[in-house]
Amino acid sequence: MEFILSKINIVVFLFLAAMHLYWVCNGQLGIAATIPTKLNGKRVFTPSRFGTFIVAVGLFLFAVLNMVFDGLVQVPIAPSYVVYGMWIIAVIFLLRFIGDFKYVGITKRFRKSVFAQKDTYFFSPLCLFLFVSHVVLVID
Repeated sequence: MEFILSKINIVVFLFLAAMHLYWVCNGQLGIAATIPTKLNGKRVFTPSRFGTFIVAVGLFLFAVLNMVFDGLVQVPIAPSYVVYGMWIIAVIFLLRFIGDFKYVGITKRFRKSVFAQKDTYFFSPLCLFLFVSHVVLVID
């Protein structure tokens, strides 16, 4: 099972990193449902290209860390640091799953926007999966 979980994590992170790079290059596919909006339809924030690039780099590094953990990539880092990194990824996605008590996560109050619908049925469950999968990989 660990073999499958680590491969799924790697593919998910690489896909998400690629999507963020696509948006950095002004790609529009899927962009409308990626930013939380208020009830009046205005975005809660407008991400900069640089910020989006940083997110892409972070997601790519998450994929690389999963590759290192899985043994697909060798780096001169102590295994304990790799485990700490996996725990950090798990906590990040647990916090994203819980949300901000307003616009994102299972605690969101605004649930009628396009983003909120996607968040309820796709983004939050994906974050829960990434949290659980990292915990399972580290504990096992």
